[in-house]
Amino acid sequence: MFKKRNVLFIIADQFRADSLGCVGHPVVKTPNLDMLAREGALFKQCFVQTAPCGPSRMCMYTSRYSCSNRSIGNKVPLVDAQENLGMYLREAGYKPGQMGYQDYAVDPRILPPDDFRTHTPNYDNFLPGWDMLLDHEYDSKEYFDDLRAKGYPEELCNHKAVHQPNVPPEGPGDHLPIRFPAHYKEEDCECRFITNQAIDYVGARQTGGWVLNINYIKPHPPRICSAPYHDMYDPADMPAATRQEAELGAEHPYLKNIHQKPRLESERDLRETQANYWGMITELDTSLGLLFESLKETGQWDNTLIVFSSDHGEYLGDHYLTDKGHFFDGTMRVPLIVRDPSSEADVTRGQQLDCFAESIDHSPTILDFLDVPVPDRFQGKSVLGRVRGLGDGKTEIHYEKDIRGEVSDVVDDPDRALMWVVRDNDYKYVQFGDEAISFLLFDLKADPNEFQNLADDPVHMPTVLTYCQKLLRWRMKHEDQRSVHWAAMHSRG
Repeated sequence: MFKKRNVLFIIADQFRADSLGCVGHPVVKTPNLDMLAREGALFKQCFVQTAPCGPSRMCMYTSRYSCSNRSIGNKVPLVDAQENLGMYLREAGYKPGQMGYQDYAVDPRILPPDDFRTHTPNYDNFLPGWDMLLDHEYDSKEYFDDLRAKGYPEELCNHKAVHQPNVPPEGPGDHLPIRFPAHYKEEDCECRFITNQAIDYVGARQTGGWVLNINYIKPHPPRICSAPYHDMYDPADMPAATRQEAELGAEHPYLKNIHQKPRLESERDLRETQANYWGMITELDTSLGLLFESLKETGQWDNTLIVFSSDHGEYLGDHYLTDKGHFFDGTMRVPLIVRDPSSEADVTRGQQLDCFAESIDHSPTILDFLDVPVPDRFQGKSVLGRVRGLGDGKTEIHYEKDIRGEVSDVVDDPDRALMWVVRDNDYKYVQFGDEAISFLLFDLKADPNEFQNLADDPVHMPTVLTYCQKLLRWRMKHEDQRSVHWAAMHSRG
């Protein structure tokens, strides 16, 4: 029987680009994602367009930079949300399914007056066009019902309790609590639950023609693993964090601000946090392996495009930081594996590609695979051509961030608390919106870890001017131009 094409679009949360066995990580084991990379193509330089989670995901789904969609922070409403991947798929005859969460904040102007979201920021919503199959971020009602049915006690079946490690009564001793396992078994972890739901979904649609987007919370906090992942990695084996003590004495106002409270300075805390993080990644990888195997067992592996990526990385002690944001590669660079089942992709199968990709490229890639026209409003470009050996890909990437939370004591006007970045293989240039914060320049070939700011060196002023011009031209092209596009498309004279 002829089977229609399928798409499995997987977004992990806070997954570092270097945390894969196939890219040479010295500790973490990811056999299933490694297999996916061997059967597909891995983009070594994929960057998100912003952080944190909400605005980054809106860039993915709308295929537009933040300066175009203007959803620049968590819970900041997305205007014209109908211009997203799900709606274009639905218009083409698909019924795209969503499991997990999307972090979409609804424009209050389209809501009835009595809706609480007209006066309370909220991003626990799903974009139009998507069938919400399972509303499950950290957990869900369905997950707790499943735990109850398996005999777990009622006191565990709530958000607060289920994400606490099972620390013995005498306390954690000389360890962080995260060194202890979750209360649930490996087969009952929350990411296994959502995976089981996905397996049931694809198993019931073996004639094909489905699109499924799964958003996994791991390895985003809460930092918790089920056994055996909680102690799979020995803290003593952890690699050194990318940082220098001199960073803590930086005079640049932005760098000084973000280093006021150094993170994971304690060697114990650093190593145990690293071990926990990579344990969560292997726990997720195991679940993904079950999903991949189900596609093979049901005969759908060879007609399913798989796109695996993340909404941002995690500093994990690099530059004395944790979490995400700022501008360093450790959090803005994410994994991207594209497994195109078509024979045209055999030319790059198993390769790791050096060209740049951006997270706004995911949606046009999916439409391209399904032969659905890519909308004019999309600013990303399909990477299928590169996967199929055509073209060289992007030569530079751009991202931006609202930084009012980091510079409120330096910048008086919050509308100027902005950061724009252009990066290629040679340099990274960082521009701030207020004159109180001078620009930054890093020579990535000589200083790949971004320790030395060269912006004040007169020798590098020609480079500064060149990259400032790159940034301005990019911004001029991609600033919101919806009305201009509409007029151009409908003009008769």
